Amino acid sequence: MPIIDTYTLFGAWPAGGADLSLERLRHALAGRDISAAIAHTTESVFQATAETLRSTYHQVSQVPGLSPAAVLNPAMMSRPWEFAQAIVGQPWACVRFFPDAHGWPIADYSPFEKCMEVLAPSGMPVSVSISRPGMVTALSRVSHSAEANISLVHVATECLSEVEAVLPAMENWTLSTDGLTHLGMLEELVSVVGAEKIIFGSTAPRGSIEGSIRYVRHSHLTDAAKEAIFNSNALRVFGGRIGNH
Repeated sequence: MPIIDTYTLFGAWPAGGADLSLERLRHALAGRDISAAIAHTTESVFQATAETLRSTYHQVSQVPGLSPAAVLNPAMMSRPWEFAQAIVGQPWACVRFFPDAHGWPIADYSPFEKCMEVLAPSGMPVSVSISRPGMVTALSRVSHSAEANISLVHVATECLSEVEAVLPAMENWTLSTDGLTHLGMLEELVSVVGAEKIIFGSTAPRGSIEGSIRYVRHSHLTDAAKEAIFNSNALRVFGGRIGNH
């Protein structure tokens, strides 16, 4: 079945060792039934600026089937909600936020709330990295979050019970598989939140795309549930923002 990988990345990695080049990402995606993928640059995470946004868009748009994700850092950008407004009018696949990596709180943080005021009504998909307990609950209480098209990514294991408590009530929220590794966890999540709320993400080439695919493919889910996770849920969430340019 065709697979849409909703979470990939490429670029320099100061921790060293791994080859995260765009060519390496293209190689990782090749020959694995990946019909489309969404990518952001590591540069845009380390230094989220207008220039890195332009660079991300230029590099990704040159690769057929690969769509760009914009990274916003409301703690370092001047008037980040204006960046968000500009992105809404452009063919980005989604907007990504990394609260812990960028050092800002989800709760009671006006720059992020003003970004959400722009993004939620537009329908622009948003992903938020969840690395510690309390973040999912805080996100659910941000203005406009209930109506927003939000995907939870990098979800730490200790946050999964919180996901199970919050996600069922959030009509437009989904969970990326990129943080899931424990045997049986995918099946448990599907039984609680529903297969329609899970989307496939691999973090390739930093993470093993083959291992990520096997995690879903070799699960005990029905073929219909696997197809939803691999493909149809992403088509619903990202629509015409992914695929060939």
